[in-house]
Order: sequence, then C-alpha cells, then structure tokens
Amino acid sequence: MAEFLPSPVGGNPGELMPVASATTGEAVFLRVPDDPSSPWRVVVQEFDSPAWTLYEMTFSEWLLAYLKGMDVTLCVRDRALDGPFWEFLP
Repeated sequence: MAEFLPSPVGGNPGELMPVASATTGEAVFLRVPDDPSSPWRVVVQEFDSPAWTLYEMTFSEWLLAYLKGMDVTLCVRDRALDGPFWEFLP
C-alpha cells in the first residue's frame, strides 16, 4: 500500500520516514519538514486499505495522545490488550 502514501518514503524534505508499526496493521511515519526549522509531523497508514491520516502534531505529542487512549488511529485496544510495546531491531 506504499503507493497510496501522500509522499514518497525517504529522508528528504516532504518525504516520509517509517518509525513504527502496530500489531493491528498500521504503520507510523514521520514527515520530514520542508523547512529545517519546521516541526516533523506524523502520518499513520492503515495497511489493509489505502487510507492514511496526517496528524498536525509532533511524534511526542502523538505518542502521548496514544498512551492516554485518544483516537490517533492505533487505539484498537481489543487487539493489543497489553498496550504498546517496543523491541530492539537487529
């Protein structure tokens, strides 16, 4: 479903950098700002459809909203009953 993202994946201004995925099938990207002094934004894509959502907040604001149980696309608690987790990647 990467062809349905609003921007290409990469590290250049305006592109999306993947940072996380969810057990429910979503992927979380950071949008590289066009201007170095602008904040990074969060894009969440649901991989079972071409839908994506841009959140006009920083990643820390988005993560805090998620941890508080606010609707930021990944709040499917019936599939991730233990809440969020992280693991080191090789």
